Amino acid sequence: MHHQIPRLPPLPVCGNTQSTPCTILRMTLRDLVFDPAFTPRVGLSREHVHQLARALHNSGDLDPIAVWIDADSKKPVILDGRHRVAAYRLQKIGDIPARVFQGDRKAALLEAARENAKATYSWTTSECTQYAWGLVIAVAGSKREIAQAANVRTSTVGNMRKRLADMRSAGGTPTGNWWRDRNDKPAAALPEVEDDAARKARIDKLRDYLNGTETRFKMEFGRKPTMEELGVAMRWHLGQPRFKAMLSGGYTADEDEFSDHPEAHPLAAPPAQPDEDF
Repeated sequence: MHHQIPRLPPLPVCGNTQSTPCTILRMTLRDLVFDPAFTPRVGLSREHVHQLARALHNSGDLDPIAVWIDADSKKPVILDGRHRVAAYRLQKIGDIPARVFQGDRKAALLEAARENAKATYSWTTSECTQYAWGLVIAVAGSKREIAQAANVRTSTVGNMRKRLADMRSAGGTPTGNWWRDRNDKPAAALPEVEDDAARKARIDKLRDYLNGTETRFKMEFGRKPTMEELGVAMRWHLGQPRFKAMLSGGYTADEDEFSDHPEAHPLAAPPAQPDEDF
């Protein structure tokens, strides 16, 4: 079903000060760009997308997304609203209301964190920490600004700044992955030649451990864990980078799983069409 949405004339963009009134304009979905630097979130919640799609179908436009125009590409980058974008795509609506943030890239990074901190589908603690590390590397604000934007302690930002200074004084370069950069302990190295039998034995052992965990869960709660419970537990246990790598078969990937762009390699297949009761 296509919504007939009236077109708005071009309007001034939103400023980066509270005194500047915020106006809304419409943007074509295909013009929007997803840049993983502006969010640490792993993929999207299909359930949340479908909930938003129902609201869009029943009540019309959702709240405007927040975007920033990249000075180099001239493309609108999504600061906040990926789930809303996915809902519009699911409903086959080609454009979406948007607020355009005005400022440089560093200011946009802070704005993206502020916007996502207000969202009902909030970041996990690990996501907040990871985003704070990116802001520290980019020097995108004061200690207090970064702490407030990423919803972490100022002491955490202070520790990150010290860690960054130590890395650079030792000639190191941060990877951007806090869980890898936070200490000098190297990642466990794999042998140059991987033995298939040894690899299979390790996988079989891990599978036995997981089967035992599910069995203990069932004994305590009278049922097997749901897919959501398993997913959230694994995400918290592994942390974002390892969880992301697991979903993509061992390789990290940051593309928007609801992207229309054919060059994207999503972490999961796009969702099915909405339920018939839409």
